[in-house]
Amino acid sequence: MLTARQRPAPWTGHGDVAVRITPDARALERGRPAEGQQPDTDPVALVLIHPDTETALTSTLQCARTRIHGAWTGTYRLLTHAFAGRPLPADIDLTI
Repeated sequence: MLTARQRPAPWTGHGDVAVRITPDARALERGRPAEGQQPDTDPVALVLIHPDTETALTSTLQCARTRIHGAWTGTYRLLTHAFAGRPLPADIDLTI
């Protein structure tokens, strides 16, 4: 897990992403780009999803590419709010 956290696989614009929902937090959440999202767009339109059930946890959010940690891997599941049994903050802002 430490290797995945320190050297994340780059996100190529396709597939799920690991997203930092607060700039200074260690937690990561699983995000899925909106249907038809162009790979090189900034910000990226995405929905945060539950890491296990793939249920949408938010509506579509605009996410600055700087908030994307890398491509999602199952290892990051241990760093999510869902794994810790905590709800996501109500005021998520991924634009900065």
